[in-house]
Amino acid sequence: MKNKIAILFYTKSSRVLKNGLLPIYLRITIDGVRIEISTSKYVENSKWSVAAGKIKGNSEEAHTINSYLDILRNKVYETEKSMINNNQEIFASSCKNKFMGVKKNVDSYLLIRIVA
Repeated sequence: MKNKIAILFYTKSSRVLKNGLLPIYLRITIDGVRIEISTSKYVENSKWSVAAGKIKGNSEEAHTINSYLDILRNKVYETEKSMINNNQEIFASSCKNKFMGVKKNVDSYLLIRIVA
């Protein structure tokens, strides 16, 4: 089964910092289910291109942050590819866990439950 994955970078005006910078978020949508992840990057509202999903201009800041966003986009696609190659079903939660490096260790949980 082919999952539809969409990637979007956007700013959240509801979380504006005191210095006026907006946080940049990554939204991954898998079959209509959204995952939102902070990129830990910030931008001035006037420098953000909503249509392009990146910072406008040719400044060093724009190049640095836009390159970082491209790396994140590629990491999402690599995560998807890895899950497909390992015959794992791609759900929003499982993709987010793999993307973020969260591993479920069922054996440890079972061991704790048995010992306790």
